[in-house]
Amino acid sequence: MVNQLGRFAWYELLTTDVAAAGAFYGKVVGWGARDASTPELAYTVLTAGEVPVATIKAAPDRR
Repeated sequence: MVNQLGRFAWYELLTTDVAAAGAFYGKVVGWGARDASTPELAYTVLTAGEVPVATIKAAPDRR
């Protein structure tokens, strides 16, 4: 997102390993991870301090 100052952007990562992705972003960027899963979907909210900045969601099984 280049030259988007002042515009809302939301990032959502689809992955087969939600827990590993949350740990990765915690180590590399320092973001926290808050579980927001439902019985049907693994879902994690990534935070910078207390501010939600992105989400990680389980990718659909393509087998």
